[in-house]
Amino acid sequence: MNFRALEPEDLTLLYDLENDPDMWDVCTPGGPYSHFALLRYVEQQGQDLLTAGQLRLVAENDEGRMLGTLDLTNYSPTDRSAEVGVAVLRAERKRGVATEMLRWLDDHARLRLNLRMLYAHVSLRHNPASMQLFLSQGYEQVAVLPAWHFRMGEYEDLALMQKLLK
Repeated sequence: MNFRALEPEDLTLLYDLENDPDMWDVCTPGGPYSHFALLRYVEQQGQDLLTAGQLRLVAENDEGRMLGTLDLTNYSPTDRSAEVGVAVLRAERKRGVATEMLRWLDDHARLRLNLRMLYAHVSLRHNPASMQLFLSQGYEQVAVLPAWHFRMGEYEDLALMQKLLK
């Protein structure tokens, strides 16, 4: 698997991910998004985590087919931490793509970005696959955030998953 910065040619990938109703429930705010809005996002996307405070990378297989995106947001240079977001295209799910993305991220975050902690928010009720993914990669549930995320007309609890990088 290879990772690279966003390019204008990735507009179709972003359009598919951001306009997938299944993804709206796990991110805030949810779509739908227009091609124009996503193109502006790509054009304004900073590629430097320190400068932009976030980093979005595209994951590709060895043949160059796009698989999904890996996001670092809410970067804190003081705490040397960032929030993780993993989005895999519907056709690529349940094939180990997200697991491989998180494995790569551990080394990249520690060795290249000098991060000491990664964390994620995961729905306790509606996203057991994501919970299992993070647990399998050494993240620990360190807190429950009650009524934290608005989903389908009600507020739901989120688990705060944390991994200290070694």
